[in-house]
Amino acid sequence: MDQYQQLVDTALKTVDEIFPWDLEEEIESTPELILLDIRETDEFKTMHIKNSLHVPRGVLEGACVWNYDDTVPKLAEARDQNIVVICRSGNRSALAAQTMQMMGFENVRSLKMGIKGWNDNDLEMIDSQQNIVDIDDADEWLNRAVPESKLAP
Repeated sequence: MDQYQQLVDTALKTVDEIFPWDLEEEIESTPELILLDIRETDEFKTMHIKNSLHVPRGVLEGACVWNYDDTVPKLAEARDQNIVVICRSGNRSALAAQTMQMMGFENVRSLKMGIKGWNDNDLEMIDSQQNIVDIDDADEWLNRAVPESKLAP
């Protein structure tokens, strides 16, 4: 097992996950739920779950507290709110949720399987223009990977 997966597995010892279909139900029944998408800006603009709050992983810690350039008030005041962290596959979100727990967030979970799992279950996403994203186009975009053969010698 590689070191990245070891970090994720360690995080998941303290971070609860929620399945996409359960999150869909929770979104409908819990209006105060914060959907925190931590993917990079281009990923978020291409597709995201409607009403998600976008805070890229690289600025998450500063966004979670007051008095930083990156502070996001809705997040900084949400230490006891119900938050689901979202990424592409559920790995970055597990690590981010663990970090948020260490920062005092009490009810933070990770979306199991991430946006990929959301899309695999035919759940709706929108782009930055609020257009519904085609499921097949999303699937193609989400399943891109950098093969080992692309690495420099």
